[in-house]
Amino acid sequence: MMNKTQIIAHRGYRVVAPENTLPAFEAALAYQPDMLEMDVHRTKDGHLVVIHDEKVDRTTNGTGFVKDMTLAEIKSLDAGSYKEPKMIGVTIPTFDEFLAFLRTQNFEQTLMLEIKTDHVAYPGIEKEILDKVDAYQPKYHVLYQSFNLNSLKIVRKLQPDADIAALVYWATPIVYWLKWRGVFDYIHSDIRVLKNKPNIFWRPNVHMRTWTVDNEADMRRIFKAGLRGIITNQVALATKIRQEIQGDEHD
Repeated sequence: MMNKTQIIAHRGYRVVAPENTLPAFEAALAYQPDMLEMDVHRTKDGHLVVIHDEKVDRTTNGTGFVKDMTLAEIKSLDAGSYKEPKMIGVTIPTFDEFLAFLRTQNFEQTLMLEIKTDHVAYPGIEKEILDKVDAYQPKYHVLYQSFNLNSLKIVRKLQPDADIAALVYWATPIVYWLKWRGVFDYIHSDIRVLKNKPNIFWRPNVHMRTWTVDNEADMRRIFKAGLRGIITNQVALATKIRQEIQGDEHD
């Protein structure tokens, strides 16, 4: 029997709530996805915060790089009014607030945590993230991912038994070499590239998930092929189509 394809809620359920905010994560959990995906940056004064971009411009009423702002400055920003439906009083969560939220939600699935070191260097952030997660003693599983292969090497050295994924547009020979050497366990590839690859890449695959899959035809192809997982903004649609195609099979 084919394993059920995992559904990963990309930055929460960002179609219905501001991305990477507690309302978005709460909305995603209503659909019981296999994983919640989120991103971590670091402020000027050393606090870990949950936001995707290096700058706050796209998702708040502020402007500037996260690395150049203090936590107080970050917390003063409105992160709920940049899109419909607008939400009052929503701020960028700290990593602490996010982990506390998961605890109050009795979260038991998997956290997919992206370390955002691909454009901005945050020396030592890998250890800070691992230490913070350990401090909460989570009952859920954590999967670390990054476009920065050096960050993945650091995580592997600090926590040899960690689950780790390389984020790529498409895997190069060096990516496969590092996977073979055990630096990471999974490869997360861009659906825009994968969809044009031959069928050999569309077999049930133990190590590959694909991002960001919002198109229904792509979803149907993935669920029929039995790929390991999809990272999606369309959580409800993915849940519906997986049930239709894969039914009650269990991973």
